[in-house]
Amino acid sequence: MDPVHIEHTADTTHVTLEAVLGIVDARTLHAKLSTVLACATPVVLDGSRVERLDTAAMQVLACFCRSARERGLAISWQSPSSGLQQAAQWLGLESILEMKS
Repeated sequence: MDPVHIEHTADTTHVTLEAVLGIVDARTLHAKLSTVLACATPVVLDGSRVERLDTAAMQVLACFCRSARERGLAISWQSPSSGLQQAAQWLGLESILEMKS
């Protein structure tokens, strides 16, 4: 199963994260999120399904958010799960992920 589902509309790219994101998903997650950067549209990240994720997955998400910001792409979170929010807080990545607590 893919760690992420991507849907493009005319003016937004929606990225839905799966329930479990781990080191085994990091390479695929990185590759798929790289295609989102190429779209050059605002990004909506849906983290509502996330139940568990490890540091490798969080690093990929942080890198994606930083790269998007460097390209001037707007990022917003749609319903980040409590597990995702807690992991971001524990790792000190809330600011990089542009995730408001």
